[in-house]
Amino acid sequence: MPTEPEETIICFSSQRWRDAMWTNKQHVMSRLAKQHRVVHVDYGLRWLPKYLAERLWFHGEQSWPPQKMLVDGVVHEEGNLFIGDSYSPLSAGVVPHGSWYRDFFTFDVKILMLQRFLKRQSIDSPIAWVYHPGFGEAVDRLDKKLLVYDCVDNYEAFPAYRDDPEWLMQRERRLCEKADVVFCTSQALYETRKAYNPENTYLVHNVGDAKHFKTAMEPRTEIAGEIADLDGPVIGFVGAVSDYKLNTDWLVRAAKARPGWDFAIIGPVGMADPGTEIGDLSALPNVHLLGYRPYEELPKYLKGVDVTVIPYRLNDYTESVFPIKFFEFMATGKPVVISRLPALEKFYDAIEVAGDADEFVARCEFVMENDDIEDRRQRVELAKTHSWAKRVETLMEKVTERL
Repeated sequence: MPTEPEETIICFSSQRWRDAMWTNKQHVMSRLAKQHRVVHVDYGLRWLPKYLAERLWFHGEQSWPPQKMLVDGVVHEEGNLFIGDSYSPLSAGVVPHGSWYRDFFTFDVKILMLQRFLKRQSIDSPIAWVYHPGFGEAVDRLDKKLLVYDCVDNYEAFPAYRDDPEWLMQRERRLCEKADVVFCTSQALYETRKAYNPENTYLVHNVGDAKHFKTAMEPRTEIAGEIADLDGPVIGFVGAVSDYKLNTDWLVRAAKARPGWDFAIIGPVGMADPGTEIGDLSALPNVHLLGYRPYEELPKYLKGVDVTVIPYRLNDYTESVFPIKFFEFMATGKPVVISRLPALEKFYDAIEVAGDADEFVARCEFVMENDDIEDRRQRVELAKTHSWAKRVETLMEKVTERL
């Protein structure tokens, strides 16, 4: 039975609750929902037929009759967790980002939906917890007791906004200025955002679920069949295969340089970057693009991996990114080889860092030959000290101080 919620938190997300890959938003909000009422407001436009179909599929009884689906945008998921969504015409997705027409269906309609929900539930002044800065102006119309901006990405560098980032940059600046609390997950994000709100901006980097991924070390955990069937040393990557961050050039070079190695790449292709080209990768016999695998099954895949890798490109986006997968990989005890990501610099002495494709191969080779039990133990211990429970506690300490 869920406990009586202490606060109501409206999470203005940058993704959908049921997106294939869980990120910061779901990890934080699922834990907050153990103590508070949480409404996760899904981001993005939803064409009416798809909206209705999903509501019937996931929330059939509470969505019926059909006319109720057109009015009630917030539905109960489980425990103290609710999901908010809205629908839009196809034409809203054609006009540019930042235009009033697209804004209305992307942001404003969701505020109207929430206002109805809060009135119906007799909820006064919730905490507004914003992830996507596009909500920065729409959230002004919501009666709230506290405004939190949780900055986990440099959104202006996303492929979707790359052609016209100015509207998003302006909203984010104003959001930082008026927020009661601003959290940033990397030093680069912190340095730029604190200029707008120096007194209330905090650096709280990402973490991982050490308890879940440590099961990759347990004897009872079976190696996933797709990995167990591979012959050579296995280099493993888990995450979105998107050209704007994953350096597929390095992977291609490595696979060609070491044909005896197998490269297992687990994750959806082009999820945030539809132009992602994987032809060179998929053509190689020792590269295995396995696609999305459920979060619960990932330890089974990582158990059969010899080296975990985060070969990200270095660009405006990755300069600010602190990958959640970093501590997830560490918790498995497996060696970790990364590109020179600035956000992970304080952990360089615990991992291997590559500056180019040749060094990437050399670092992978080095850890395969030199890794030992003590190295694995230290990685697991480091991951255990950076848990989601501790991170959520830190976030709420700052929020409570302002309340």
